[in-house]
Amino acid sequence: MTKSYLKVVLMGVVALLLCYFNKAYSLYIMLLFIFVCAINAYQLESHYQRMGRFFQREKDNEIKEVEIENKYHEKILSQLIRSMNLPMLFIDKEGKIAFTNQSFRKGFEIPHLKGRYYKDIFVGEMLDLVDQCYVFERPLSSVVKIQSRYYQVESSPVFSDKEHLIFDGTIVLFTDVSKMKEIEDMQKQFLSDVSHELKTPMTSIRGYSELLQAGMIDDPKVRKQALDKIQKEVDHMSQLIGDILMISRLENKDIEVIKHPVHLQPIVDDILESLKVEIEKREITVECDLTSQTYLANHQHIQQLMNNLINNAVKYNKQKGSLNIHSYLVDQDYIIEVSDTGRGISLIDQGRVFERFFRCDAGRDKETGGTGLGLAIVKHIVQYYKGTIHLESELGKGTTFKVVLPIIKDSL
Repeated sequence: MTKSYLKVVLMGVVALLLCYFNKAYSLYIMLLFIFVCAINAYQLESHYQRMGRFFQREKDNEIKEVEIENKYHEKILSQLIRSMNLPMLFIDKEGKIAFTNQSFRKGFEIPHLKGRYYKDIFVGEMLDLVDQCYVFERPLSSVVKIQSRYYQVESSPVFSDKEHLIFDGTIVLFTDVSKMKEIEDMQKQFLSDVSHELKTPMTSIRGYSELLQAGMIDDPKVRKQALDKIQKEVDHMSQLIGDILMISRLENKDIEVIKHPVHLQPIVDDILESLKVEIEKREITVECDLTSQTYLANHQHIQQLMNNLINNAVKYNKQKGSLNIHSYLVDQDYIIEVSDTGRGISLIDQGRVFERFFRCDAGRDKETGGTGLGLAIVKHIVQYYKGTIHLESELGKGTTFKVVLPIIKDSL
């Protein structure tokens, strides 16, 4: 463009010089100059138009590319939101529900919420949470009970500018934490039960100790009975603490457990020997048929599992009853069965026998020194090896526990 201007100026200077030295043709020279200027102006105008169209096309292309990119991102975001497992909804700046994803509609079984005012939908804690986020424009999170389940509800404001000045609405996410809440409640209940179980023998020990210290028991026979009672309660507390530690170790997956090929026969023989007096007293017939194959496991785990099952079978057996202990292989499973002919377990209690501190007969358990953790430990051990335990029982006829342990490579 600079060259064009110089060209016009130069031609003007030449035209003036020609007119000055040749006045007869000055009119023609000026007309020619005007004509050349007009052509040059036309060329300049055409050039500017071409440049304008070029820049407009470039601008249009940039806008189009941005629009395509935005649409692509919106499509991806929409697909992600719709396919995400977490239930989600969006409340616009007017307080109306603008969007719910499939997980929300499916999880809460509420198909049509779009366009409805959120205060007409939510109640209680949920309403308070969304209200505060919506009014104060700040993120909030809380555990809320919805339709008998617990959810971690996170409500976050959305802004349409980087400075967070223009409020555009609120996103609400729902994370199902019912299982975590259940575990938390179980832990609280467990601590409460442990405190109760420890308090009872401690109260008994304190009572007898105070009587002995005060010299209120003069009779040597009664004194011995008191000391025997204290020893019995101490043994019970020791067993209870040992059982609690066993469950704690089984639940802690980070603790390294040493495993070796375990033979079941010597473990069962030792347990039966320790129960020999009780078995003979009740005249229980014992039948034992165990596979010679080994199982790769921690010896203490298998010993505890068998001890708890066999102890229960003896403890709750009837006079002149029978005790059957079998182990065998089926495909890739190592199976252990312990059966008795005792009083059996009711259908109601069968669903709870593996719970911590649950006792079918609390009075009898206290007499026999049970902690209420035996079958809970058995279940934990079985789960540790990714196995299953099955219970078959009929009142008045007996009970069978069937443990199925998957065979680990090199366990035989």
